[in-house]
Amino acid sequence: MPNRQPTLVSQNISKAYSSGHITHQVIKDSSLKIYPAELTLVVGPSGSGKSTMLAMLSGLLRPDAGQVHALDTDLWTLDDQSIDLFRLQHCGFIFQGFNLFGALTALENVILPLQYLHQHGNTARQRARDALAEVGLAERMHLRPMQLSGGEKQRVAIARALVKNPRLMFADEPTSALDGANGQIVIDLLKRIAREHNATVLGVTHDPRLFSHADRVITLEDGIVVSDKHRSTFHAPIGDYVEHPHD
Repeated sequence: MPNRQPTLVSQNISKAYSSGHITHQVIKDSSLKIYPAELTLVVGPSGSGKSTMLAMLSGLLRPDAGQVHALDTDLWTLDDQSIDLFRLQHCGFIFQGFNLFGALTALENVILPLQYLHQHGNTARQRARDALAEVGLAERMHLRPMQLSGGEKQRVAIARALVKNPRLMFADEPTSALDGANGQIVIDLLKRIAREHNATVLGVTHDPRLFSHADRVITLEDGIVVSDKHRSTFHAPIGDYVEHPHD
């Protein structure tokens, strides 16, 4: 385990969903420590609780029990407005569906988070340009999403997350809509951001192509962590779930 302090810690978090008289326990009494300067992936079959875990760790979904400490903040003791502010100031998010505004150029999409932080004018535009240049889109920043490929759209989304220089970055299935070549570009970017920005980058995926690129792979099954491997211990395919035909 890295010899440094974790930036994200969960303690005995649980989450269940109810439908009528039926309750489904999605996450069961989970505790994790996530470290900076690493790309950490949570993997597992469909329905294993990956996205629910990510949502609770990132301040998007309140756990039924347990604690999440993010940057030494006891996240779920905050009120909703304070959690929103914490995410705005410290977190970047990357989603499977890109979530770009079609009427805006790539540059304008990346500037948006800075405007919410009351940063405007030339300073904001330059920061957005720098972020787009870092993901290799300096020559494409004037284009709208419909003029970009899927891989380019995801790189715009990464630039939008990166422009605030967040200490925490969360990626939910960031490559599932991409082909192999573009998926490789995206995962390499996330890994480089972790290293060069000393960011804590936590992603969830069911894409086995990504496992070998991660610094750490945490495997979930039925809401329980069944495996937690750091790169130094990678000797074989991570986890058992790749054998499950339904994933």
